[in-house]
Amino acid sequence: MASSLITGAVSLLLIIIAGYVIATGILMVAETTVMTQIDVTAANEQLLQSSIQITSSEYEDPELTLIIKNTGNFVYGNNSFDKMDLYIFTSTGMKKYGNDDFSYVFLNDTINKKMWDPSENISVNISGIGAPLWVKFVTSNGAFSSLNIE
Repeated sequence: MASSLITGAVSLLLIIIAGYVIATGILMVAETTVMTQIDVTAANEQLLQSSIQITSSEYEDPELTLIIKNTGNFVYGNNSFDKMDLYIFTSTGMKKYGNDDFSYVFLNDTINKKMWDPSENISVNISGIGAPLWVKFVTSNGAFSSLNIE
């Protein structure tokens, strides 16, 4: 009789521990899912507030100069420029250029110094590319603008 009582108590204890482990795992998965959804929503909101436009281009062999305006509501800081890309299509094909390959200058940096605020322009310069036919500038959060060059 005592052995069945001990067996029943041990079984009940094991069931409670297993339930606790399963419930904790489910709660951890739920929390991770919620946090991931919050991060994705924040990234999408940031992209919705972002918009840029290539307002002009000038090519004088061997240098291409683009004037790009921040037409959105997002402020790009110094770290953002490390992740911006420039795609250029020439008669020899398409090539991607990272921030190490081009230079940029703030043209009307009036609000936050060294940050690309809304309504401000930057001048992007790149040399030695050949005659460009099409360009696309992509920001760190995915906003982009492209232009056919005549």
